Amino acid sequence: IHFSPGKKERVQGKQEKPAWDSKLQYVLAQVGFSVGLGNVWRFPYLCHQNGGGAFMLLYVMLLLIIGVPLFFMELAAGQCIRQGSIGVWKHISPRLAGIGYSSCMVCFFIALYYNVIIAWYLFYMGNSFQYPLPWEQCPVDMISNQTVKECAASSPTSYFRFRKALDISDSIDQSGEFNPIMTGCLLAAWAIVCLAMIKGIKSSAKVQHTTYTRLFLYHGGAFLVHPLFVTELMIFSIP
Repeated sequence: IHFSPGKKERVQGKQEKPAWDSKLQYVLAQVGFSVGLGNVWRFPYLCHQNGGGAFMLLYVMLLLIIGVPLFFMELAAGQCIRQGSIGVWKHISPRLAGIGYSSCMVCFFIALYYNVIIAWYLFYMGNSFQYPLPWEQCPVDMISNQTVKECAASSPTSYFRFRKALDISDSIDQSGEFNPIMTGCLLAAWAIVCLAMIKGIKSSAKVQHTTYTRLFLYHGGAFLVHPLFVTELMIFSIP
């Protein structure tokens, strides 16, 4: 598997297509497509719930036997044919074009899911500039001058998430009211994604180079300074 340096390259003498400027951009792009919130957020929880080290051992074995070969086969097909998912499968066989369309649909639904989470991040980031933090303590009812009972029965973080951030209704049968702040955060999330992809490789490579390196540094530093880091590491390493 290789990459072709330079801004554009000629494909079979017909047309020029953009290419990665450096190997670092190519690697960061693959990391961005392969590593997501599920790896940082969901995977450690599932690993802990399903046996810790025993789960990790089986996971690594299946990853090396099945996951890595399939991943490199997909990369090889894309770089050899130099087309997108739909074009690659059409090139292999027109009857397999449905796999490419299905892959695009999966990416579309994943984008919908992750942009909602990004909207939550933007909402919490905007509210984090307050002191004290709005989810640090329960609010006080202006009429009775007492702590809101619903918050006291649960926790300040849960109350802020469901009542302030999401503004959910009391029942699934009730549609609830329009949430303009969260809608604005969602539109901002989609705007960020569109700006990052507006010029294809040229713009997305710069975003990936900036965000992914800082993301790994911040998360790595947070894990290292966490007081339970050694304990959790022992749980993951012992079968």
